[in-house]
Amino acid sequence: MDHISRFPDGVLHHILSFLPTKDALRTSILSKRWKLVLDTYPILDFSWGDCAGQSSDAMYSENASDEYRQMLTKFMNYVDTSIFRFCKYKLSMQKFKLFLVLPDLELSSHLDKWVQKVIENGVKEVDFGIDLPGYLHFKKPYNMPDAIFAAKSVTVLKLFGCNVKLEESFCIKLHSLQKLALKEVHMDDHLLRRIVTCCPLIEDISLRFCWGFKKIQVFELLRLKKFEIYSHLSKPESVEIKSPSLESFHCSFTVRSVKPIVSVAACQGLKSLILSGSFVTELLLQDLVPKFHVLESLRVGDCPVLKKVKISSWRLKSLEIHSCENIMDIEINTPNLLSCKYCGSVVPVSLINAPSCHWQVEFSLMNTLDILWYMTLKEFLAKLNQLVYLHIYVYLTAIMSSLNLEDLSNDASPYVVDNVVLTVYSASPIMTYANFMDGLFFFSRPKNLFIRSTDEQKRYVEYLCGFSKRALSCCNHRKVKCWRHDLKEVKLGSFVESADGMVDYNRMTSSFFWLVKGHTHCKMEWEL
Repeated sequence: MDHISRFPDGVLHHILSFLPTKDALRTSILSKRWKLVLDTYPILDFSWGDCAGQSSDAMYSENASDEYRQMLTKFMNYVDTSIFRFCKYKLSMQKFKLFLVLPDLELSSHLDKWVQKVIENGVKEVDFGIDLPGYLHFKKPYNMPDAIFAAKSVTVLKLFGCNVKLEESFCIKLHSLQKLALKEVHMDDHLLRRIVTCCPLIEDISLRFCWGFKKIQVFELLRLKKFEIYSHLSKPESVEIKSPSLESFHCSFTVRSVKPIVSVAACQGLKSLILSGSFVTELLLQDLVPKFHVLESLRVGDCPVLKKVKISSWRLKSLEIHSCENIMDIEINTPNLLSCKYCGSVVPVSLINAPSCHWQVEFSLMNTLDILWYMTLKEFLAKLNQLVYLHIYVYLTAIMSSLNLEDLSNDASPYVVDNVVLTVYSASPIMTYANFMDGLFFFSRPKNLFIRSTDEQKRYVEYLCGFSKRALSCCNHRKVKCWRHDLKEVKLGSFVESADGMVDYNRMTSSFFWLVKGHTHCKMEWEL
């Protein structure tokens, strides 16, 4: 017997906990010792997708194939045997995880039996999910047995794709519950309030894409630390949380017509706030943020109504604003901000007080550009003390014809950027690349340029590196010299073995471009 196999069962169970389910199951063939260890492993993970693979796609056909049903029957027999063994020998069960893709609910009696057995065993964590064809998944989902809500030992309860309905007389006994996670579950407001009232130890609540909720209220949970709600299936009218211990609140509604009243102002200890949807307005942010005196992280995204962001906070350390398509104005007074990420298609007018902040900026270019866009972008970036990352997504088929350098003679010096990333989704002539580079290097001097694209990548790199191969005469009759005269050298990051980790343009071959297709690193040296 090898030395590892001699370890106590508890140690070997701990080792198995780090392995994917498939790999853990394979250990049973190593020896009788490992088979015994696996048979007593207290985490029962039955994920049908891992076992069925691509064959599960056949279930979604009009009539599930016989082969699929046979595989499903074998799998369910395996689950039966495993649960029966644990219960027969009274083995401790830490976690029960089940995810099944079913063609219908003919086998639901098996599910009811499994739930009852694991509860009787004293299981601590339940992760239960049923996926049905669309018309059943939403119209007639699996009804979760009442018994799960009387499980005194359960600390974590995760449910997916089921209907939860309890009689008024039923006594909820989830006295040990600390985490409740519901995804694509049908439940009404009253039942959620009953669960909250009967489970005072809850620390984490997650409601993802559920339906049936109208007025969500969570009160009097003195240990609640995290609450999140994502919705695209229902249209709740309000979300109201009152918990002094709440530290993280995430509220996201993807349907633009959904504008619930969100009330979390009573949660004075909030440290992390994430808001997404049409309900987010300038007034909401101005009203909420100042009330959270210990707020450290704020993320605002996908807010089509939001036109102006005005934030003032002494404690805020992390800020992210993304995909708010109508934002035109940003005013930030956050002297202790350490990191900020802005993603959008519009360059906003800004007033920023964040002296120690590291910025990441992403822009998506959808339309033809002009000199005003570049100048506005340069003005915006100049207000950022430490820009460490600039990512530009190029979707253009035609960019402006040229830049008039004489008009820029009184403009400030270009902005030094550590890292610039270009992601290109266009097929354009070389002149388009030249014009775009003129605009990019008009306002920036990147130390590292990363180009991500397909066939356009080679043309960008050839255009850049070509300037080191010839004397420049482009600005002989101009007072203002273009960026080409400041570019000393361009080296490309090597994706093959090399002595210095870099490769010269002169040494490149077509095969090299094939190796790096999709991602090229240009290390640029400038005369500054």
